[in-house]
Amino acid sequence: MQVEFWAKTTADEQPGMSVFEHMTNVGYVAHALACVAPELLTRFQMEVAEVAVLAGLHDLGKISPGFQRKCKAWLEINGVIDVARRWAWDTTMEADHGAVTHAVVQRFLVGTGMKRRSAEYLAAVLGGHHGRIQRPNGRGFKPAKPFSEPHSGIKWEEECDAAARSICELFGGNLPNLAIDKDSPGLWWLAGLTSVADWIGSDETFFPLEGRAPDADASDIAAEAVAAIGLIIPDVRAGLSFHDLFHDAAHPEVRFVPNEMQRAAHSAIIGPGVYVIEAPMGMGKTEAALWAAYQMMLDEKARGIYFALPTQATSNRIYRRLSTFVGRIAPNSVASRLIHGNSWLLEEQLGLRPAATETQGSDEDARTGRDWFASAKRALLAPFGVGTVDQALLGVVAAKHFFVRQYSLAGKVVILDEVHSYDIYTGTLIDKLIVTLEGLGCTVIILSATLTGKRRNQIVSSTHGDDPEAEPSYPLITGRNEGQDIQPIPADPPPARTVEIAFAPAGNAAAEAIALAENGGCVLWICDTVDSAQKQYEHFHAGTHARVPLGLLHSRFPFWRREQLESEWMERFGKAGDTRCGSILVSTQIVEQSVDLDADLLITELAPTDMLLQRAGRLWRHERTRPGGASCRMVILEETASLNEFRELGAKAIVNTLGGKAYVYSPYVLLRSLQVWEPRDQVTLPTDIRGLIEATYEDSDEEPDAWQKLLLDYRGESTAYRQRAQLSSNIWGAALDDVEGVQTRLNEVPTRAFVLCRSVTKTDVEFLDGSRGDFREDDFRLAVAQAIHRNLVRIPSRFLLDTDPHAGVARYLRGPQAIGVADSTGTISSIGLKDSVRLRWCNDLGLVIENTSGKEGL
Repeated sequence: MQVEFWAKTTADEQPGMSVFEHMTNVGYVAHALACVAPELLTRFQMEVAEVAVLAGLHDLGKISPGFQRKCKAWLEINGVIDVARRWAWDTTMEADHGAVTHAVVQRFLVGTGMKRRSAEYLAAVLGGHHGRIQRPNGRGFKPAKPFSEPHSGIKWEEECDAAARSICELFGGNLPNLAIDKDSPGLWWLAGLTSVADWIGSDETFFPLEGRAPDADASDIAAEAVAAIGLIIPDVRAGLSFHDLFHDAAHPEVRFVPNEMQRAAHSAIIGPGVYVIEAPMGMGKTEAALWAAYQMMLDEKARGIYFALPTQATSNRIYRRLSTFVGRIAPNSVASRLIHGNSWLLEEQLGLRPAATETQGSDEDARTGRDWFASAKRALLAPFGVGTVDQALLGVVAAKHFFVRQYSLAGKVVILDEVHSYDIYTGTLIDKLIVTLEGLGCTVIILSATLTGKRRNQIVSSTHGDDPEAEPSYPLITGRNEGQDIQPIPADPPPARTVEIAFAPAGNAAAEAIALAENGGCVLWICDTVDSAQKQYEHFHAGTHARVPLGLLHSRFPFWRREQLESEWMERFGKAGDTRCGSILVSTQIVEQSVDLDADLLITELAPTDMLLQRAGRLWRHERTRPGGASCRMVILEETASLNEFRELGAKAIVNTLGGKAYVYSPYVLLRSLQVWEPRDQVTLPTDIRGLIEATYEDSDEEPDAWQKLLLDYRGESTAYRQRAQLSSNIWGAALDDVEGVQTRLNEVPTRAFVLCRSVTKTDVEFLDGSRGDFREDDFRLAVAQAIHRNLVRIPSRFLLDTDPHAGVARYLRGPQAIGVADSTGTISSIGLKDSVRLRWCNDLGLVIENTSGKEGL
């Protein structure tokens, strides 16, 4: 019986592209992707032809009754519709073609002479190309339901084998010699490449469902597609100096020369490995890392750059700096465009339109592929990308398609900024990420101003510097190159500067802030929670306090409004200072790191020492005339209890007294930080940085019982977090939600996506920013997806009941979600909002959450 098996259906649910043609297309795309990664093929001991064959086999399981029965027209064409009904193919046949692929590919690979262990793992990842990996099985994976049936006259297994042999003949390759096991980095690189090749091979722009034209060459089409999407190595200009890379475009005559720390980093980072750059805030760690990355790309030891930051707000700022850098090193390259995690929100065309693989309204496969080219994930695929560290961390937890992230980052320079700012759970995942990236041939550059010696040695797995007396240097470059420790390289610190330290009540600090702002000073006031920041802004805004410009930045603004505010205030407080004037900016922690803000006065709530030092780094960053009589001064807001009073309180009372910040930071670390800072009336930067950090985190035997209890809670929580992280990174047999922050930030308050609108019906919506969406059509439309994400904030899940999502929004937004409708007064109504909560919108305050129950701790 001569049968052609369908892989994709047309819009009218007729058989479209055949399985063999689709496998061929994907094989050619995989061939094109592998050709631009020769250094990775050498590292993983693979050949281009082998990669093409294996990727081509990914959909072999579609040649099965469980899959083919999903197209009624195909059953009718081949005269087996009655057979399918009589023998209940819809319930007795395995419907998951990935599971069938796992089974038949393993059997086929073993039949080629490949070692069984290698065949097991390769079959597992090829069968999991839709994101869910099943454990390898030494006896051969068996689908949950029968694969073959004797009634249709179709010899399913023979058809599978024939298709597999044809793919091998088409691309060649010596499969029996391919050696892979569970610890091979190349296994996950291949898995990710296969999924990406499948998405591109499913793009109707390049591969129409009706099939290629007779004279079309699939190899040429695949190469064109890979180049058009930008998945090629950028063409980097040679011979650029440090000045060429980083000079101020407005003043090109001013020579920009590297400092000693930057030269030390440049000389140390010469090949794939793990490197830590420790240096004070504002000393140019970012430029040091990028200079090294530029040289690595020139030497063909790196394929691109991914800059990973703690938050979206910090990645927004670094994006602008990298845009200039990328424009200078690769101005003419097709792949030179820098991709930011949110850049897709501003574009007019979708980068990829993969077709669905099933009928009956299921487009999960198409949606998944589309998400990678219309979401923050695309920053990983691009040669140059900026995003949150969470996007990279999702490559080492059992999130769906974790392996695509590993493929996307392989061979790149991955810069991890401010690694000190993460808790034990995220820190444990970062350690796992570093080791994983190292195996993938990456150059991992870690930047920090406030690492403890213990944490540094954990990161680089180094024995250098265990004795604090033997390592007084700061700045310092440490690390390992291709697994071999490098000798730590010290560098001279910048000139010391003194920061005055004072503790003051909030009222006194506000009066000082207003006085300085009215005298022309720029005041930065940093809070530990959004609620605290909103309340402080309202205090300033009341009455006569509104005589100077006031600003507010936090995470509870939707994208469109946050962009407006960041643009205004980052310019006013920035290096150029073209709009600089007496003003007060109230913010949360989003401005404490990786942001070039230059404040004349800093006022801050209590935070851990490393965060206080980071905040101090926003003070007097640049040479400029300061308001008359102003000194470099940081005011820490007094708590409602003194240090001595905290020594007398019980553990629960300490937490209650610290308030909201005790749910953001460890209460014990806050107490230790208070103990370190309260006696001081000044600090000298960078001289005091190491001492302050070590004093905060060193063991102490002379503490009150309540402090010891909080310490035990902190340690117990840390152990539990570490174990939870290890469990989350067990990638076999699980597929957690691919959601940023959910799998990577365990201690954060669970949140829900909340879309802000002016009005909404089943078919139409007017968003808060005035844009509109139409849900009457089932097709994915980029403009609607962008509008949803531009008007989205995340709020604590505890404020909302579980309700069914809006059907139209749910087509574009994954995970728990809700819609809020703001009336003309700013009052927000939402289905599922708890009675004890009131929401309101204010253009200056953002989304305000108010507790109407009278109870604390809502």
